[in-house]
Amino acid sequence: MTLTIENLERAHQGFYVPAYQILVDGKDLLRQWYMEIASVQVDITLKGADRFSFTVNSAFNFEQREFEHLKDLTGVFAFGKPVEINLGYKDSGGLSPMLRGKITSVQTSFPASGLPQITVGGYDHSYCMTIGKGQKPHSWANKKDSEIVAEVARQYGLTPVVEDTRVKHPVTERGQGSDMQFLEKLAERNGYELYVVDTTLYFRPPAYKDEAVVSLEWGKGLVSFSPEVKISEQVSKVEVRGWDVNSKKEIVGKASRGEEPGRDPGRQSGPELLAMACPEKSELKVRVPVFSQQEADRRAEALLKKRSELFVKGNGESIGMPEIRVDKNIKLLGIGKLFSKTYYVEQCTHTINNSGYKTTFQVKETTV
Repeated sequence: MTLTIENLERAHQGFYVPAYQILVDGKDLLRQWYMEIASVQVDITLKGADRFSFTVNSAFNFEQREFEHLKDLTGVFAFGKPVEINLGYKDSGGLSPMLRGKITSVQTSFPASGLPQITVGGYDHSYCMTIGKGQKPHSWANKKDSEIVAEVARQYGLTPVVEDTRVKHPVTERGQGSDMQFLEKLAERNGYELYVVDTTLYFRPPAYKDEAVVSLEWGKGLVSFSPEVKISEQVSKVEVRGWDVNSKKEIVGKASRGEEPGRDPGRQSGPELLAMACPEKSELKVRVPVFSQQEADRRAEALLKKRSELFVKGNGESIGMPEIRVDKNIKLLGIGKLFSKTYYVEQCTHTINNSGYKTTFQVKETTV
């Protein structure tokens, strides 16, 4: 069910009292360590690892000239310590889990005026995947991408939730770069999303068809929104060409205008509007190593998806909404017929500080 601003206002007690909980190694920084937290921020994205940071005030002992909780890097904020951040509103029936990860950075500040601060940062549980490679093998024979992703995820202690990619590849090389970069390449060639929540790794198509989680209107929950529509990256047709070594014949995979994912009924896609501006055909032809018709078609569909998602981009800000997450849809209203529609969230940032709780987000869409 899509939650309206009225539903959300009742659920969050009028948005009056933002609240948060930060657990480090299972201990509550506010209630057990009695720390004064100046701000907390969580960045959630479909590209790379999610990140968190929080700033601690009044932690410096002026007599000893030492931070109470930072005499060395093996104490409360030791690298690798597990962190759990929950955000929401006081007396709203519980806070929402936003991120679980580990500490990877500690920064101190000694300003010319004001008190010294500690800023602690870190990433979700996919962090180690972004800086190195796991265990062998470094290549796979006759495996589906979904099988490889699940195997790599388990090497890092992550539980894989993957959707079958169906196509078996004769050989898949791990190549250079980190394991996260490797898995992102597998996601891209299948038109999938790759992200981690807690200790679960998701590898699946975008949830364009899911119902919007919230409905916001400009001036009623939606503070600002800046959409951009452009056809510069659009193509009317994609052809992926390869060679079948057994039959000695060329393999051609195709995807065309009208097959874009996430199409809203009655609205137009980038390739359709491109045809109006440039009546001559605008085709993208690529030659890649493909070994079956099924693989060629899938690669063509993934390339069309990637281009079509560049058609509509937008940045917005709302009052603090823990419901807004990546891989979710949100409905934005009161911004004109063209732009009042449902959008797919690809990045969001939740921030609580002295100014209150706000959520900023980036969205993408394939039709207007």
